[in-house]
Amino acid sequence: MKRTIALMFIPALLLAGCARPVKETVIERPVVVAPAAATGASAPNCTYASQAYGHGSVSCQDRTQFRCDNGIWNRTFTAC
Repeated sequence: MKRTIALMFIPALLLAGCARPVKETVIERPVVVAPAAATGASAPNCTYASQAYGHGSVSCQDRTQFRCDNGIWNRTFTAC
């Protein structure tokens, strides 16, 4: 009788383990961007006063120095 009762609880214990929530794992990987030189394309140009400036060029705009960084003018906070 004791064995019969014990055997009845074994399937219940096994099924109880299946009811646990599953923890999902997210794996993040960095996005690799090929440099412009490797792809054969050049960096975008910046434009000021109808003049095109290449990446890394410096321009004096409104008495402040700006540097072209991939098509975007970034202020260097240097007076000119």
